[in-house]
Amino acid sequence: MGSPVFIRFFSLFIVAGMFFPFTRLRADSLNLPFSPGEEILYNIRWQQIKAGTCSIKVLPSTRANNNPVFHFQIAVNSNQLVDKIYKIRDVMEGFVYEDFSGSLLYKQTSTGKRKKEILVEFFREKNEVVYSNFGGKRDPVEIPDHTFDPVGSFYRMRTLNFEVGNTLTFPVSDGKKTFLQKGEVVKKEKISTPSGAIDTFVLVPSVTHFSGIFEKSEDPTVRVWISADEKKIPVRIQIKVVVGSIIFDLASYKPGA
Repeated sequence: MGSPVFIRFFSLFIVAGMFFPFTRLRADSLNLPFSPGEEILYNIRWQQIKAGTCSIKVLPSTRANNNPVFHFQIAVNSNQLVDKIYKIRDVMEGFVYEDFSGSLLYKQTSTGKRKKEILVEFFREKNEVVYSNFGGKRDPVEIPDHTFDPVGSFYRMRTLNFEVGNTLTFPVSDGKKTFLQKGEVVKKEKISTPSGAIDTFVLVPSVTHFSGIFEKSEDPTVRVWISADEKKIPVRIQIKVVVGSIIFDLASYKPGA
């Protein structure tokens, strides 16, 4: 029963957001480590059991609410073994202003065992965000300036410069709650990947804001390994909670155009 719990958690981990400080990027000085066409694929395992895959893509730039935006997508799929217990087909999309000053929209569609059709609208002129699922809207939630959606925050993280010892914060909202998630760059470490050994920064976020299985775990932890190069690719994510560990290992990387 652990595998579906852990795959479902990755969606929640993305929804909980990353954990880095905001420095506004000028549209005329963006030097992003990604571009449309980039694709990252992860293999998911619970302990040593294969459980599914996760793909992360930079889709072609588009317009949302008449604004030019970046369009990002994360898809999480359980494999045939886990499908028998808890089928997961989750697609999450983030739409970020072209100057990377914050998010405009977030969408999540789940067609597995638990059906969802989530839309989160960011109204930065009002400093609020509105969540709906299958059209049923919640009351607005207040957000600070430069807040990112769960998927957009994954890419905002990759625009930053990392140094060992830094304690970092980042405002994120999934439409139901908003908070500043803290994390620390604890060290550099070389790890093995399908492409060979890679130097990485190891990031450890605080999990005090995480709910569910984290609340039931005595000493839960999350670690993220980010490549220590100009691409800043998350090459491994490890989550340890009461029922064991889930690991997202980089399977392949395709650069953008």
